[in-house]
Amino acid sequence: MKKCRLMILLAMGTVSMSSCASITQGTSQSIIFNLEPKETKCVATRTGDGEIGTITHTNNTLTLSKSKSDVLVNCTAPGYKPKTLRMVSSTSANGVVGGIFLDLGITDMITGAMWKYGDSINIALDKES
Repeated sequence: MKKCRLMILLAMGTVSMSSCASITQGTSQSIIFNLEPKETKCVATRTGDGEIGTITHTNNTLTLSKSKSDVLVNCTAPGYKPKTLRMVSSTSANGVVGGIFLDLGITDMITGAMWKYGDSINIALDKES
């Protein structure tokens, strides 16, 4: 009986301490876009997910699941040259530290929590000649 209780306590401790980034930072992220000119419309896509959102001057926040995959943001506006931006994800410090000390990062890799994109993005389109 004591072995059973000990095993339950150990299991509960392991679960409560695992996935540091999953717990502290979550598995999704919101990114704020600052667009110039105001008529700019951007479409964000990710390989395997397809279109993941549309960004405009009035709807300039994109919430997406974290992933190791890059996000392509294609922007257009009348009278301006189109522009494509690649958002590259990188590992977050909490995901790496939690992975080293707690569960080898397996949970955070699976959930995507160890990855992070920039918090804000500035996109300015150039006028057509």
